[in-house]
Amino acid sequence: MNTMRETILKTREYLDYIEEHYDNVQLAWQIVQDKCKDEFFIYDDFYFNILNGQIERHDLSKLSHYEFVQYRRNFFPTELEKSPDSNKHLTGVLFNKAWESHKTMNSHHWQNWTNKTHVTFLKEREIDCVHMIIDWIAMGIKFNDTALEYYLSVKDEINLSEEEDRFVMRILNLVYNYGDDNNEK
Repeated sequence: MNTMRETILKTREYLDYIEEHYDNVQLAWQIVQDKCKDEFFIYDDFYFNILNGQIERHDLSKLSHYEFVQYRRNFFPTELEKSPDSNKHLTGVLFNKAWESHKTMNSHHWQNWTNKTHVTFLKEREIDCVHMIIDWIAMGIKFNDTALEYYLSVKDEINLSEEEDRFVMRILNLVYNYGDDNNEK
């Protein structure tokens, strides 16, 4: 296949993936709003508008020059980019830099804030947790699982405080109708 044509097709596939994820995030946000009506981030206009704005701009950095081509090459490579003759090491290095950029630019990734030493107000951290949960719900829509299943499977690898873990479990239990006091599912 023509290299230019294939690159265009792979770029379009990647853009379709980004669009689908964005749409799933918007759907997940609607689900969370419905299931978490009594939570501060829904009824408090200040926090609602912060979170709503983040959701509207969800993963916008994936379209930046720091991330776009690097992600596309990693997840939607052309045949030439998959070939043994391609510089996979360079692609990997560039993707790792793009992933670092993505985590830094998007506070809904726990890696963004769990290793920082500065003090963040609990409510701000909880907003990040809700956005993270929404991202997980969106991925679950794509891959036919739940954010709760995902979190329980990776919980030991995620560096959340006990307060953050309790908050995440409370929100996940509300979303999946397990009740507020069931922390183990």
